[in-house]
Amino acid sequence: MKTTTERSPSKSKAAKEPKKEIILKAAKKVFCHYPYSTASMRMIAKEARVDHPLIIYYFSSKAALFETVLKDLIGQHRQAMPGWFIGLREMGLADAVSTYLDRALSFHFEHPEIFRIILLNLTQSVKKGGMVPHPQVIQDTFNMWANGFSRRLPFNIKPEQTLSFLRCISLLMLNLIGAREYHAEIQGMDPKSDAYLRWVKEQIMFIILPVLNTFELKE
Repeated sequence: MKTTTERSPSKSKAAKEPKKEIILKAAKKVFCHYPYSTASMRMIAKEARVDHPLIIYYFSSKAALFETVLKDLIGQHRQAMPGWFIGLREMGLADAVSTYLDRALSFHFEHPEIFRIILLNLTQSVKKGGMVPHPQVIQDTFNMWANGFSRRLPFNIKPEQTLSFLRCISLLMLNLIGAREYHAEIQGMDPKSDAYLRWVKEQIMFIILPVLNTFELKE
């Protein structure tokens, strides 16, 4: 009697997934839990369940792998960002900011990796070439965000105001999302819950709304 052996869907999918993608996923996980100076290629190899030389085959160094991880995460951010601004120009000040935060925070709650990586590396001592490799990649994205924000929102905001405003928002989001387990525990909340998401938004709105009220609306 013939019998058929069914493969587990998850195992079959994993077997077909390119090794390079498996390594990249493992690297994201490791860099999200350890600062660049502590994370090692062997840790990533263990997480990916591959031999250490295979990582070197695809990525010449830890710095190259770190850069690839950053660019991949920032690419997700860049792709999602235009959707955060849709329809804001037709809204009032409070509604526009509230809607923008709903969209941006929802995205970063689903994809907190970039905030975790930045937060983990902010306290590293400055060495040759900066705190971590390729810091300009992050700075370029911040500038892109600032330019898009100033063009798409219906306020007359000077460039220096835009940068200061976005720096405040990014620092709040960086802390409250990048270290959400810590803040949620203090508040007695589940860090992945809608309740914590609402709480984060309330904290940001409380700080930035009075500042936005000083900006002039475009005619």
